[in-house]
Amino acid sequence: MAKTIKAYNPLNILFKSALFLFFISVAGIAHAQDANSDDVKNHSVDPNMNKPSTPAQKKLAKEQKKRAKESAKATKAALKQHMKNQPKDVRKRMKKDYKEAQRNNEHKGEPFFKKLFRKKSPK
Repeated sequence: MAKTIKAYNPLNILFKSALFLFFISVAGIAHAQDANSDDVKNHSVDPNMNKPSTPAQKKLAKEQKKRAKESAKATKAALKQHMKNQPKDVRKRMKKDYKEAQRNNEHKGEPFFKKLFRKKSPK
């Protein structure tokens, strides 16, 4: 039996090599985007302060943590004072509106029992 020699189509080789290069470049781009994701998530925290090694870095990290804690405490106190300044009906409305906004942001509908017991509107 005689073996036949398979001839390769140059367009097929060109297409396969272009496809290979495309996938290599896409993988490189995806890896580059993944590398910067930590920087985007922790943009408010100094990346060098994750594991401080020198005493000066430790002191600076401690001060940053203390300032962040005080800031959060002041914000919480300001919100509490703002709520105290409102009349009772406004506080209730604000609470209701906040809950409704959270439900809308999570793309959830109204609860079944609220739909069931709602007053019928006159037609």
